[in-house]
Amino acid sequence: MINLKILILYVTFLQIIININCQYVPKGRLFHTATLIETRIYYLGGQNNYSLLTNDFFYLDISKSFNKTKDPLPFVNVTLDETVPKHYGAATTVFGKPKDSIFLFSGDIGALQNTIELIYILNTTQSPLLWKNIAVSEDEIERRRFSSAIADNNNKIYLFGGGGGGKLGDTQYIRYNTTNIFDSTTGIWKNDTIDNTIIKREGHTATYLPDTGEIVYIGGCGDNGLVDMTNLDVYNIINDKWSKWETKNPPEQRCHHTAVLTNDNRIIVFGGANALQLPVENYYAVLNTKTLEWYHGNESIVGAPYRGHTATFYNNYMFIAFGTYSQGTTQQASDDILIYKINDYANFIKVDYYNIDKPPFNRNIIVGTILGIGVLGVIGFVIFEYNKLKQMKGTKPQPYVINIP
Repeated sequence: MINLKILILYVTFLQIIININCQYVPKGRLFHTATLIETRIYYLGGQNNYSLLTNDFFYLDISKSFNKTKDPLPFVNVTLDETVPKHYGAATTVFGKPKDSIFLFSGDIGALQNTIELIYILNTTQSPLLWKNIAVSEDEIERRRFSSAIADNNNKIYLFGGGGGGKLGDTQYIRYNTTNIFDSTTGIWKNDTIDNTIIKREGHTATYLPDTGEIVYIGGCGDNGLVDMTNLDVYNIINDKWSKWETKNPPEQRCHHTAVLTNDNRIIVFGGANALQLPVENYYAVLNTKTLEWYHGNESIVGAPYRGHTATFYNNYMFIAFGTYSQGTTQQASDDILIYKINDYANFIKVDYYNIDKPPFNRNIIVGTILGIGVLGVIGFVIFEYNKLKQMKGTKPQPYVINIP
């Protein structure tokens, strides 16, 4: 009887802990990172309204539908320990054959010439989760903030641009136009030849086109101001060459914006700051990568962050997370996720819900189901044995019957 009560209390307590964990509410932040793995958007780091850095690590569960007006956002906290330093302005990308690992590069930790805590990787399928530090030297790559990281289909990671303190002993802030390539399979670094026509920049975006093997770099802040958005720099990873895309009807130049690739190869640019570090007039612009023509959203966007946010595209929804938004004459760090339903051209709808008709395969759901069945089986066995003992209590044992031939 006592053991049964203890077991029931334990299972109830475990369920409460799980529910509390799923209702994690992150604080407002900007210049964090977002990495999509299967149906989880992992968020890491950033700084708050008081410029305090963090290494918070959590994810938004988009494996099932939800409505912001009815329930809390399905955040789950998985913050590990102090392995990854507190930082902002880092870059992440997903890699691995099944695309299940996170590559974290650099960011500002308050010491821009520190290369010891520069690169970390995390395999999200391992248990327990553990960040692994990748050792590098100053001859391979320097620490930077506001750079970009892209992984191709062969597990090579391309790091471009960013700003930093240079090598130990440098006294001025440096912006980069170099491409550093890391082969995650062999652990070998390669520094691409610098093309002097490529402007040094930070706060730009990088979008990988898997069909053509090209990385499209858009906008950013250069040494002489904002980078032109009419002629875009494009790097072809197949032939290791740079080219320029001459686009039509370009939007306002910007820095610290975001970019996502849609299922039909459109690049959606969201937000950005102008030369005065104020919000750009047109938050929403779309580039058709086939015709190289820009389309501009006609709907006004109110209350959305314009810099330091992240954008993630999945199932025709775009999730704009955190970042800085203007509130009168002040700026605040958002603690919200804005959801946009993406339509054709530059058409979109802001919604409070996320609907998924047929959730894709998720191994965590299956594991959870198996564990749940196991727990129920144990509870059922204990109850069965308890009832069996209760029925036999005080009764005379059945006599052995021996058949005599």
